[in-house]
Amino acid sequence: MNSGHTPLAAELVKYDAMVRSIAECKKVDEVKDIRDKALALEAYAKQALNYEAERQCAEIRVRAERQCGIMLAQMEKAKGGAQPGVGRAGKNALANDEGIDKSPTLADMNISYDQSSKWQQLAKVPEEEFERIVAMPGAKPSANTFIKKKEEPLRMDDDALWLWGELRRCRERNTFERDLNELVGHWTQAMSDDAESMIPKLQKWVNSYEASNNA
Repeated sequence: MNSGHTPLAAELVKYDAMVRSIAECKKVDEVKDIRDKALALEAYAKQALNYEAERQCAEIRVRAERQCGIMLAQMEKAKGGAQPGVGRAGKNALANDEGIDKSPTLADMNISYDQSSKWQQLAKVPEEEFERIVAMPGAKPSANTFIKKKEEPLRMDDDALWLWGELRRCRERNTFERDLNELVGHWTQAMSDDAESMIPKLQKWVNSYEASNNA
């Protein structure tokens, strides 16, 4: 790990402790806080081009999201099956002996309905399968990794298969490790002009993918 990235390195020393902390948390918002911290570190690692650290952060994030899903599902079950924060009068919290709602809503926990739904789907993945998929080499894990796996179509989209193959070829050729400016320097002017017209679309495409996976 690059010693120059001291804030990141210092945080990742706590990797095992963060994983243990997820299981020890008693409240959803405590787990959510770990998830948010891991997400921020994941973005930092990506910017620093530290793939190993980025993947570790992604693993912490998805573990925290799964634990949030487990705890939200337990809250839901205790309240009769409705999403926390959704229901009669906009509330569906547990009532105490005096009939006053006390448990937090999704809004209180800064969790969207879509996040709650996705994380509860993640919580349904058997632990053995979850650990197996998290440990698989390749792309960093996310909640969508598991959800898409359950909903995998019978026939793969041709463009999706082609894109996966091209990305794998780039990895195998170590293209991602090469200096982009050096590669572009071999292009003709026409090739450069053509690429520049596509870059904004590519950036928007990638940003949309990241936003969906980090939601």
